[in-house]
Amino acid sequence: KEDGWRDFSPTEAGQAFGKLGWSDEATDIAASLALASTDLTGNGLQEQRFLQRDRASVYTKPDNTKNQSALLNLTGSRTVSDSLTISGDAFWRTLKTKTLNGDLNDESLTESIYQPSAGERAALAAAGYTGFPTAGETAANTPFPSWRCIANGLLNSEPGEKCNGLLNRSSIQQREGGLSGQAAWTTPVPAGESRLVLGGGYVVSDVKFNQSSQYGYLTPDRGVVGISGPGAFADGTQDSENADDARVTLSGTTSTASLYISEHLPLTSTLTLTASTRYDRTKVETRDALNPGGGPGSLDGDHTFSRLNPALSLVWKASDAVTAYAGYTEGSRAPSVIELGCADPENPCRLPNAMAGDPPLNQVVTKTVEAGLRGNVVGWRWSAGLFRADNHDDILFVADDLASYGYFKNFGRTRRQGAELSADGALGPIDLGFHYTYLDATYETAEEVGGAGNSSNDTGPGFEGDIEISPGDRIPLIPQHVLKANAGWAITPKFSLNGDMIAISGVTARGNENGEHKADGVYYLGPGKTKGYAVFNLGAEYRPTERVKIALQVNNLFDKDYETAAQLGATGFTDSGAFIARPFSGPIVDGERPVRSATFYAPGAPRSGWVSVRYSF
Repeated sequence: KEDGWRDFSPTEAGQAFGKLGWSDEATDIAASLALASTDLTGNGLQEQRFLQRDRASVYTKPDNTKNQSALLNLTGSRTVSDSLTISGDAFWRTLKTKTLNGDLNDESLTESIYQPSAGERAALAAAGYTGFPTAGETAANTPFPSWRCIANGLLNSEPGEKCNGLLNRSSIQQREGGLSGQAAWTTPVPAGESRLVLGGGYVVSDVKFNQSSQYGYLTPDRGVVGISGPGAFADGTQDSENADDARVTLSGTTSTASLYISEHLPLTSTLTLTASTRYDRTKVETRDALNPGGGPGSLDGDHTFSRLNPALSLVWKASDAVTAYAGYTEGSRAPSVIELGCADPENPCRLPNAMAGDPPLNQVVTKTVEAGLRGNVVGWRWSAGLFRADNHDDILFVADDLASYGYFKNFGRTRRQGAELSADGALGPIDLGFHYTYLDATYETAEEVGGAGNSSNDTGPGFEGDIEISPGDRIPLIPQHVLKANAGWAITPKFSLNGDMIAISGVTARGNENGEHKADGVYYLGPGKTKGYAVFNLGAEYRPTERVKIALQVNNLFDKDYETAAQLGATGFTDSGAFIARPFSGPIVDGERPVRSATFYAPGAPRSGWVSVRYSF
């Protein structure tokens, strides 16, 4: 239980785990039960201006997720003979999740949301409200407007345009169970011992998902207060050409059957071949309680995906100090329910608050090649490797002609390639280690995506538009350089120190997929990427007896300010923190007005420390 280092972020988490097992020389059986109940407040990205003033601040609130889960797992293995071992696993999992998020309603940023009209004042008075202005409410004298929002909820007219806040709720109930088993044979061969594994499994899950959005208004602490009335919820009934229906009531069943075989075969005393293949067949059934029957706008669907994925690797032990390896693997994943639910170009949707019809998507196929060297020299373990992974038929959310809308599609290829270096060993009483990764993550196919918040979009400064992704553009949120280092020093048999460091290069912000965003200080307030950073952690451990261990841990030792992710988006606040709609008097394009956009960051945690005591018995 903790208050959290950011404002309005209390969190409680409880977990329980138990395991019971029995074994003899040939058999091992175990059952485990894990229970968890959490009440988490995970405040998200913060706009750059507010983050500079107060790193504990939040953009909007609440942002709450409650979970209850249970997992029962049964495992067993038996050595049938010197050459045959069989093993199996069965599990049952349940999960209940509820979320409540208070968000800014971007649709209000271009609207006149201040002074209530005569009809709106009449509706407010009829409902018993008092104190609303009869004239003269403007952005200059009303930093947090609410009366037009409340009135439009009563009238069921345009709350989606006149309310600057949204309360988004969701609930998920999931049950999942599965069985798997395998048999492994070892057989002598001239160069050593061969190992053949045959196995299979079946997993099925049922999911019920509900989502709703309630209109509301922002308060001075950037909380969202929901309104009442016939127009309180985004259910598509509003008397507006822009009426949104954000409701989702979806149930689904996903089942996957798998078969696999692998062979580990020594070809010579120094060369080993490992070959495997896995067949997966996944069936996804979705049923829409709001719009059943299939067709445009319905989430009903039946999809089947299957693929045989091979893998092959060679390991050559060149000497006692050096081993070389090379491999090729293929893998695949079926589209998720939300991707299938928003894949119809004729029915684009706005995520995460809506879904639409479901033409089938192809599954994503990943093809990976890797090669490298590893070894052990004078007690130091080291490795160096190269890799390339290409995703074929990757899935991307692309822009539609309708502003803020889009759909998922199989658009082509993405690539992740690079190199890894690592080493660890000891210098007397000091243990040392480091790991470096160079990762070049790029799009390899041209595509058009939404560019709201990106200064290079095709509409103009302050307006929502699209941007063009070109082959070679970097994928957002993936760092190009990652360096990790650690050290441990056993000062005495009872007392030791340890420390580690992680250094990460800056990442491209989501929304800057083309890498061309530039801040102008007027319509666009921030860059299209984060800065690199390095964080140091320090720990100490004291063992007064064999059974007792006392540990001290300090994370972010030098209290470094850093950001782990970024996103471009519209902002609804002035420099002083007041809400503002229609921040610019012009220009007006197709009836729309420009808005101000900014860079939103995920701030890293400040310095923190704790002491723990462990007793073993």
